[in-house]
Amino acid sequence: MTYSPVRHLARAVFFSGHRKAYIAVFTAYFDASGDKAHRVMTVAGFVSRVQKWTRFEAAWRANLPSTVSMFHMTDFVSSKNGWEGWRGSEHSVRRVKLIETLVSCVKANTNQGFAGSLRMEHYRQVNREYQLEEKLGSAYVFLAMGRLARLRVWADKKKVDYRKILCVFEEGDQGQGDLIRRARLEGANAVPQSKAEIRAFDACDLAAWKARTMIDDAWERELYLTDPEAAERILGSLSQLEKIVRGQEVGMYSAEALRKICEHLKIPKR
Repeated sequence: MTYSPVRHLARAVFFSGHRKAYIAVFTAYFDASGDKAHRVMTVAGFVSRVQKWTRFEAAWRANLPSTVSMFHMTDFVSSKNGWEGWRGSEHSVRRVKLIETLVSCVKANTNQGFAGSLRMEHYRQVNREYQLEEKLGSAYVFLAMGRLARLRVWADKKKVDYRKILCVFEEGDQGQGDLIRRARLEGANAVPQSKAEIRAFDACDLAAWKARTMIDDAWERELYLTDPEAAERILGSLSQLEKIVRGQEVGMYSAEALRKICEHLKIPKR
């Protein structure tokens, strides 16, 4: 049998030796786009059966050019790190077609998507008023925990045991230790994992990038000045993802929404 990183991970899933081990049937992968230095931060993810993720891995890898081993949307749009041969308006159609193919791959092999975004300015503003970070974590932790909450709602509707869904976060984001701790306290089987061997994170990267840049004023960023028409067409093709990441599964937290959450949860004011 061909080695499958997602199947291997699903067989070594349980974070606590105090409970009976099991093989995960569903796995959810999550990735963040943006950090404290960006105007907007997004966390996005997808849940699917392990067998479908294995199928996804093979199909996704087959669609990537030999010059790249993993997909980063920022690299793709800026034609860097293996995408240099795709630069220029003469490759616009080719680029759009690839994105459409990758989006179709996500649609065919995932059960549900989740995305949440916030403006860092709004988070900092409300955090100055309430003990937001102390009680709910950093912006990254807040968004990630929100996606886990939506995953739990999805699991309940599908009559899936939420505690047995392996929730995998791309390793390395600042505050991840706090996230894993909080997630496990809430009953989630959460683990960090390197992106190197798992292409499921590529789908999350694509969705998170799309959600973040659509909220952000993308056209003011230097990244798009080289080929704005191609960038606009790429964004248009990504709209297909809305058929998966949609409705209540997409969240944009304004300052007002953050204040209402603080009031509802009785988070103390500073």
